[in-house]
Amino acid sequence: MFNLIALIVTGFFSAGETLTPAQPLNWQELPLFSLPSSPESEIKTTLQKYLDDLSPSQGVLVASDWWTFAENRPEMTHAGASLTKIATTVAALEHYGIEHRFETVVKKEGKIEAGVLEGDLIIEGGGDPFFVWEDAIALGNALNELGIEKVRGDLIVIGDFFMNYEKEITKSTDLLKQAFDSQSWSFPIERQYKQMPVETPRPEVQILGETMTKKSTDSTEVLLRHQSLPLTDILKRMNIYSNNAMSELIAKPMGGGEGIREIILQVTAIPPEEIKLINASGLGVENQMSPRAVVKLLRYLQTSMAENDGTLADLLPVTGEDGGTLRDRALPKGLPVKTGSLATVSTLAGVIPTESHGLVYFAIMNQYGSLNRFRQEQDQLLQTLAQDWEISSLENLKHERSAIAP
Repeated sequence: MFNLIALIVTGFFSAGETLTPAQPLNWQELPLFSLPSSPESEIKTTLQKYLDDLSPSQGVLVASDWWTFAENRPEMTHAGASLTKIATTVAALEHYGIEHRFETVVKKEGKIEAGVLEGDLIIEGGGDPFFVWEDAIALGNALNELGIEKVRGDLIVIGDFFMNYEKEITKSTDLLKQAFDSQSWSFPIERQYKQMPVETPRPEVQILGETMTKKSTDSTEVLLRHQSLPLTDILKRMNIYSNNAMSELIAKPMGGGEGIREIILQVTAIPPEEIKLINASGLGVENQMSPRAVVKLLRYLQTSMAENDGTLADLLPVTGEDGGTLRDRALPKGLPVKTGSLATVSTLAGVIPTESHGLVYFAIMNQYGSLNRFRQEQDQLLQTLAQDWEISSLENLKHERSAIAP
């Protein structure tokens, strides 16, 4: 038996050519392991000059997943101003879900006879932060289609109902009543109506009773369910116009600034000492974030949107496309960004999609100086970077997940 085994082994190794030693695999040269190119000297010079011209108290971070191009006090907190709304956006997506729509339910008590509701009309609010004149007009027209032209009873509102960003529910109820009846429209309603499709009817629903609010009613007869815009559309509008009232309404069920902070700490790796929030809008220098925290929030949003076939551009205003707070800025086109400002604070954050370095995130947090000067320097810096880097299409942001955990 032993001789047989020896014969087989001997035959196996003597059957041909001499074996050559295996060559080590240069894995680092494989495309799979190739890193984006290192920062160019011109870019380093541009960014260093910007940093040199700043006072030491400014916060700056410019970084991709692989390289840090520039930083100044990146871990120190600064007044975030409306960059706080980036945190609000993250928390809203976590709290509500990316597919969420707010629902406003219309109910009735009594019968409808000859165009008259012989009872009360009940509006059950679902917390829609973007229920505006156009929504109220559409709701009034829907009631007309159901055969309601007059309400003999009262207009009763329950739940969280906000109209035109009005926090006071009584005021919101009065605005809704006015919108339902085109005979009582004011100039602002007429102006918004003219922005709607030309075939949009003018609603005629007269409330003959009073307007009031209640905690609840016994009515269960549903007439209509009105869906809001998708949450992502609402958040983008909030960020385009930096709407403070809308941000606070969105954050109300989350517990305001402190609730937002708790969500942020749960879903990101931001150190607790690098984010302090007193509200959802950014009003007040007490809202503090580090540039590093802002970049982590941007990475989180990009990754979340990429998983749903979207990009940061679905949540933040895009330079050269959206107006709002970008209207008077001289920023390069095609960048999803968020601005912020207080009395002596100017902030800017966003992402630059590049061909050579992938996604480059930036957070600039200027304070204690001229807002005009801060903005001009921010715009000039990004214009220079856009010229030196080849800016990629926003479409390339789709499915682009961050390689670094936010």
